[in-house]
Amino acid sequence: MPYTPAYNATFAKPLANQLIALIQRDQAAALQIVNPSLDPIAEFHKGPGTPTAFPWLVLEVGSTKFDREASGTRRSRSDIALVLDVAHFDQETAQDHAQDYARMLDMVVTTATLADFTTPLPIAHPTVPSGTTTPPAADAVKEVFVESHRYAPVTLPEIQAPVLRVTLGVLFDLEEV
Repeated sequence: MPYTPAYNATFAKPLANQLIALIQRDQAAALQIVNPSLDPIAEFHKGPGTPTAFPWLVLEVGSTKFDREASGTRRSRSDIALVLDVAHFDQETAQDHAQDYARMLDMVVTTATLADFTTPLPIAHPTVPSGTTTPPAADAVKEVFVESHRYAPVTLPEIQAPVLRVTLGVLFDLEEV
C-alpha cells in the first residue's frame, strides 16, 4: 500500500526561495526609489559562510508553530530572518547604507502580493538548478508581515571595514491541506 501523508504541507522551505526570487526580481526598481547609488544584492545564501562580497544576504528559516485548533488543514506561522551585512570603510556610511537596504528589502516584501509567494518565479541560486521556484500551493500563504528591523555592528574575520548587520523579521501565516 502506498504511503499517503495526512497533509501536503511544505512549511517554510519554499518561502525562502520565493523571497530570494522576489528580491532578485524587484530590488533594482526599489533601489531606484530608496537610493539609486547602491549596488543590488548579488550574494544570496541560505546558511552561514564567509562573505566574499557585500552586501551579503543570508536567509535564516526560524521556527514554525502550528495551530492545534485547525481541523482538516495545517495552519502554521513561520518566521524567516533576512540577515544583510553591509560593509563600508566609514561606519556612518555603512549605517546609512544598511538602513537604505533595510528599506529596500521591506519595500520588496510588503509590496509583493500573496500570489507572488505562490507563483513559480525565476531564481538564480545554486540550490535551485532548474532556475524556477517551486512555491507552496495556491492560496496557502494567508499573510506576510515584516515584524521588525534590527541593526547591530558586527566584526567578521578577515574583514577590515566596519560591517553593519540589519535583520528583518518576516512572518508567514500559512494554511495548507
